[in-house]
Amino acid sequence: MCLICERIEMIKSEINPYFVKELETGYVVIGDHQHFKGYTIFLCKQHVTELHDLPKDFRDKHLSEMADVSKAVSVAFFAEKMNIESLGNGDGHLHWHLFPRKFDDLGNYGHNGKGPV
Repeated sequence: MCLICERIEMIKSEINPYFVKELETGYVVIGDHQHFKGYTIFLCKQHVTELHDLPKDFRDKHLSEMADVSKAVSVAFFAEKMNIESLGNGDGHLHWHLFPRKFDDLGNYGHNGKGPV
């Protein structure tokens, strides 16, 4: 069983301390590490590796819910920008990382998240 499936089983067993809310297509959890305060993860209920592997109706609902979660995180943590990503290199179960960001949250590190574009 993959790590995300294990986390979902913990939610179902009511022992996942990071669980926030169940939606129709996924589970909202607070990220284990809070480098950016409010870091949230949206776990897909279906075990697929790629977004395009989901049935179209489920996929469309999942993306809509992910956008709703992003909005809620943005409002709750006063984000000036939301970074959203789905990578899956470490765990192939579809999930989304939502990072509420502030323009100065990196301090003097690098370009403070701004590229030379």
